[in-house]
Amino acid sequence: MLLSLQVKNFAIIDNINIEFKQGMTVLTGETGTGKSLIIDAIGLLFGKRASSELVRYKENKATIEGVFTDYNDKIINLLKSNDIEYSLNEFLIIKREIYANGKSIAKINNTITPVSVLNEFGELIGDIHSQFDAQSLVNPKNYLEFLNNDNIINLEKNYTHLLNDYKRCKYDYDQFVKTNSETKKQLDFLNYQLNELKKVNLKINEEEELKGKLSVLNNFEEINKNIQEIKEIYEDKSVLDNIYLSLSNFKKIAIYDKKYESSVEIVDEAYYNLLDVIEIVKRNEKNLDYDPSLLDEINLRLSIYSNLKRKYKKTTQELLEYLNEIEEKINNIDNFDFKIKEYENKTSELFKQANQVADEISKLRKNEAKVIENEIGEILEELKLDNTIFEIKFIKSDTFLSTGVDKLDFLITFNKGEPLKPLSKIASGGELSRFMLALKSLVSKKMHYQTLIFDEIDSGVSGKIAYSIASKIKKLSNDSQILCVTHLPQVASIANNHLHITKNIDNENRTITKINEIEGEERTKEIALMISNGVLTSASFNLANELLNKKI
Repeated sequence: MLLSLQVKNFAIIDNINIEFKQGMTVLTGETGTGKSLIIDAIGLLFGKRASSELVRYKENKATIEGVFTDYNDKIINLLKSNDIEYSLNEFLIIKREIYANGKSIAKINNTITPVSVLNEFGELIGDIHSQFDAQSLVNPKNYLEFLNNDNIINLEKNYTHLLNDYKRCKYDYDQFVKTNSETKKQLDFLNYQLNELKKVNLKINEEEELKGKLSVLNNFEEINKNIQEIKEIYEDKSVLDNIYLSLSNFKKIAIYDKKYESSVEIVDEAYYNLLDVIEIVKRNEKNLDYDPSLLDEINLRLSIYSNLKRKYKKTTQELLEYLNEIEEKINNIDNFDFKIKEYENKTSELFKQANQVADEISKLRKNEAKVIENEIGEILEELKLDNTIFEIKFIKSDTFLSTGVDKLDFLITFNKGEPLKPLSKIASGGELSRFMLALKSLVSKKMHYQTLIFDEIDSGVSGKIAYSIASKIKKLSNDSQILCVTHLPQVASIANNHLHITKNIDNENRTITKINEIEGEERTKEIALMISNGVLTSASFNLANELLNKKI
């Protein structure tokens, strides 16, 4: 729930700090005092678009900061997925800064956050409903959300997985058919390339091995000359004998002086390593042979690699991969009937599975639709819309949709004998406003909103209807924190808390908004003024007292 709201330099609001409580809180005041501005400020915390025009005249920026409590699992998951630090023992702090130059910054727990993410948080924390916000509720693309329950949501996840598999398989099938058709046209050319590449028997490491052998043959004399000199060094000059003698000396010294033991190990290892090296040199000398015919063979083989790489504009590795690709294409043509049957069977099975789950979702939605139709009917009776008929119409899609096979329309008529019409086509008015309240009541239960905000949704109603709206809003406060901007004394009197907004002129001759919590006689006077159109009379005061003590 919203614990506190601080607003600075926002339109005619200079600097206010509001503490909010649980239950139902009403905000009252004369038109133009800034009641709706407070709701707009909260809307910015929920991710609404900001405008530089909202910055108070002559100021550089406006600041709105809200402190919320009661983390739920969805909010925690959203914080984690966006790498926003949090502690369950602390509050959730959302801040918006709007600059006069058009820039805007959003922060959650002091972490700069995109407004799109802020909007996701807003959808989990609370909801703002005004007489003008029916657009989202009457948008047919949002209707499916009203029917969701846990079973439907779980099935939708399974459906989404199957639908993605089906789409991938269908795409692979279409690509296979297309590719196979194109391959057939160039079959002769592919067979020619296949024969050309297979005939030369390319090997991944052969080229480097051949280059190594070629280097030996091209530098035969230099290699042989150095081998002979190495042999002379170690044999004629007795290098190894001298090293062995020095090893014997080191061993004798080490008997008396332990620090020479490491020298013994080094010289000993060097001696035997050199013995191994001489053996390798002698062995390689025997195999060292200059063969002009081998030189020609190597050059010819390397030219094959060079020509093919130049012709195909590929590396040896890429040539071998291309060879496999050609073989696969030709194999697909040869086995087209078999492979196409595999694709058809797999695609058909995935289609069947996705369609089956979509039908299950549709059945659950239709059951839920009946429940919602009945629940809304009951709420509409409470709101004095007894003659209203509401129906959820299902239209089966010819193709898979991202949500299944259902398209929905909400049909309604407010008058007996009149035909049902799409909700999206109904003009706004008092009846539609009450219907939106009924719909909002159901949505809030499903969404588990912490805070529900109503901005003058009672506009244009009075008498029994006003009482019915007040009663419905008060019932919602049993499960959610309610903030309600109203001009109706019936609604104001039923609230747990009452905030009064006024507009004053400061010392600099500028308009500012002030807000105060009112109780007792002060609250009675405010409701009396609402009853008597701004003129306090004993009759309106007594009636205000009666309203405050009336149990709805």
